[in-house]
Amino acid sequence: MSVIYMVRHGQASFGKENYDQLSEKGRKQCGILAEYLIRTGLSFDAVYAGDMARQKDTAREMSATYRAHDRSLPELRVMPEFNEYSSRDIIMAHIRDVAQEDPGMKTDMERLYVDKRAFQRVFEKIMARWISGEADKPGVIRWRDFCERVQSGLRKVMAENGRKKKILICTSGGPISAVVQMALDLSDEKALRIAWHIANTSVTTFVYDDDRVELTGFNHTAHLELLNDYEWITYR
Repeated sequence: MSVIYMVRHGQASFGKENYDQLSEKGRKQCGILAEYLIRTGLSFDAVYAGDMARQKDTAREMSATYRAHDRSLPELRVMPEFNEYSSRDIIMAHIRDVAQEDPGMKTDMERLYVDKRAFQRVFEKIMARWISGEADKPGVIRWRDFCERVQSGLRKVMAENGRKKKILICTSGGPISAVVQMALDLSDEKALRIAWHIANTSVTTFVYDDDRVELTGFNHTAHLELLNDYEWITYR
């Protein structure tokens, strides 16, 4: 069976004007992961990423580290099917409704992009509303459509590569959780909650054979844990 390694991008730039760029720590996380994989002797037959800067740059940073060790990765193939949903669009579409439903969220909303804990509390409440499908907003992707897009991309990767291959996909927490949902037949709510726990540069693995996809490992961060400093394990 072939193995798919889905890697969440390195730490992005939370609180900055442009979130969609790796922080300095994020770039280092990518190099640390690549060095760890090199030590295990792992190579890949194909490398993919979504079309977002943080996803492509994660693949590029890993590739640069492989080259520095006289190893090479296949040419990066960009597939927008592995893009993350726009949490900003979802938040802006639902934030007024949530504020009316729960006035106690006002303080958190004022500190939305400067306080990670405030962001998470607001984020969880809004995302639960979004994923329910009971309050769809014009111009905002629906969770079920997002999952279908990701799963369609995965099927394309499977068809392109066939059996007995090792495939790297650099993406984000949402797409990873959508594939976990596909493999385990999880509810929408459980799939969404999984995404909140996926660490930057963590590795989630799947095997596939024809149309069957099975989860074999989730959210591995051994490359960061070996540093003995949990400041390296980040979630934004």
